[in-house]
Amino acid sequence: MNKKTTKEARSTRPPGRPKAGADQASAYNNILLTASRLFMEHGYEAVSLQQIASLCQVTKASIYYHFSSKPELFTIAITRMMAMGMQQTTLRLDEPGTLQERLVNVAAAKMRHAHVDTETMMREAETYLNAEQLAQIRDAEKQIFDVLATHFQREMDLGYFRKANSMLLAQAFTSLLMLANREDVRHMHSTITELAEELVELFLNGAVKNTQA
Repeated sequence: MNKKTTKEARSTRPPGRPKAGADQASAYNNILLTASRLFMEHGYEAVSLQQIASLCQVTKASIYYHFSSKPELFTIAITRMMAMGMQQTTLRLDEPGTLQERLVNVAAAKMRHAHVDTETMMREAETYLNAEQLAQIRDAEKQIFDVLATHFQREMDLGYFRKANSMLLAQAFTSLLMLANREDVRHMHSTITELAEELVELFLNGAVKNTQA
């Protein structure tokens, strides 16, 4: 084989085979998606980099190629997941329909997959995270609360809600949805949507019977 033929053989790539850059981007996204799911399901300490690598079908070294440490991976995975949650919450709250209908959509989407309580997960992780990483996660979490608080404040301005602290309402609503993590609560209704409807009704109208005519 002459030099020209050898050079051509080396430069020929099978059709459809992705470039190395595309492979790395795919691996990066797969690691983040898998890590965020595992962290949300099991918390920080229970999840190992080897576990993430095995599920992604990559080596542990591949994770270190993209992320310098487990705390960095945790921070990026959780903030990215929260950013997506903020975007989805915004989209659902901006849809047509009553506030109650839109909150049911938000609640059902959030409760579809059980996950650890955010505060429990953060208390567990804060020992390993630096101040900047903690601030990044808290800021991403606050953006979700801000979206809810903005809509609740709008309802106050329109006279539908009584005057209250809109941020407190946002956090109270989010905390109420954590009930869906309990298996006994999830089994109280045949569907998550029905559970979402009851919890939103409880949030909006409370447990006191309206005796007004």
